[in-house]
Amino acid sequence: MTLQYQWQLADELPMVYCTCICIYCALRADVKTGSGVFVTLALFAYSAIVTLVYLQIREPVFHQIAYGLEVFLVLIRSMMHQIEIKKTNQRAYKEMQNLFWLGVGAFGVSFALWNVDNIFCPQLRAMRNVLPNVLAPLLQLHAYWHIGTALGCYVSIVYQQYLRLVMLNKIDDYRLRRLVLAVPYIELIKKTEKTE
Repeated sequence: MTLQYQWQLADELPMVYCTCICIYCALRADVKTGSGVFVTLALFAYSAIVTLVYLQIREPVFHQIAYGLEVFLVLIRSMMHQIEIKKTNQRAYKEMQNLFWLGVGAFGVSFALWNVDNIFCPQLRAMRNVLPNVLAPLLQLHAYWHIGTALGCYVSIVYQQYLRLVMLNKIDDYRLRRLVLAVPYIELIKKTEKTE
């Protein structure tokens, strides 16, 4: 670990906090009423406990497990929603599948690169020292972890927005678009376009 501990926390704990937002969205996507106070408090308590324990034990594996549990919960709940949606809306199901696999792929590839970086750090550092300065950053695999998880998190948020629109039966007023082939976003369909 090359960061000082407090900066390592600043790097890792926001991942736990942001994923709690995705969990909230996944758990409440099909709820049309109610405030979700219990879910909110449970996720706040989870974040607080993870933070307090991590401050005490200073073990990165603890963070990996805590974060992994969150990602697992989002994946399972997302798959359950997809099974329900497949029965009623094939177009939405296909779009959600694409979003789901883009997010999982971004997280998966970045997680693999991050682990390669952790395991082979001395060798990668030696290789970077021999490469020209312009090419050396290409072997900063931890940076790809941040890019991949940022994309995965963003896609997860778009997925949750799309899921909520499907569950509220408002998806026909929107369409999924892509920026630079891979970055999805949801666009409101103008009324003039819908009548054409």
